[in-house]
Amino acid sequence: MSLKEKRNRPRTPDVEPDLLEQGISQLELEIRTLQDWIGSIGPGEVEHRRSYEDMLRSRQEMLVSLKRQQTELAQKSSK
Repeated sequence: MSLKEKRNRPRTPDVEPDLLEQGISQLELEIRTLQDWIGSIGPGEVEHRRSYEDMLRSRQEMLVSLKRQQTELAQKSSK
């Protein structure tokens, strides 16, 4: 794919609604798990906390992205 084609392609690819729902559910589960882990980390485990917080932030960003795609897909299908 050329650079021009990459620039002109849609920003969000079409994704199956079921796949989006599965991804959202999985990320929500992972986020809850990470939040529990972070809550159980002792004050002296700074590196572990930082690592888990980075993972949590990443998953939260992915979740926002998937929910945005889900909303856009719902709006497309209702037209």
